[in-house]
Amino acid sequence: MIQKYNFHCPKCRHHLNQNQDIVLKTIRTNGDLGKISLSTTVGNYSFEHEPKVQFEDGELVTFACTSCDFELNSDEFENYARLIMAVDENIEFDILFSRRAGIQKTYLVTEDGIETYSGT
Repeated sequence: MIQKYNFHCPKCRHHLNQNQDIVLKTIRTNGDLGKISLSTTVGNYSFEHEPKVQFEDGELVTFACTSCDFELNSDEFENYARLIMAVDENIEFDILFSRRAGIQKTYLVTEDGIETYSGT
């Protein structure tokens, strides 16, 4: 498993890491806005959200860049958000994670294939 990486917006390339978290804006299906902190460890599905919120099971959440407000929805997979994971200046991968509350699924797309991570 890759140990050292940073996460970026696919549009503006803004660095989304803050300490050990990925920080993104959220837009709920009811229109409520917030900010979520996700673990930078692939496969760790713990999060903190401001304001505190209980997402509805199956709710489709939109994630957006904290810098340019670009919605991070994957063009290919509508139920997933897409970030760029950079190992260094020359090595980058796409990372897709579920936008559906309660679905803990992440895909790391590398040149060698796709790694899948799931939670409980």
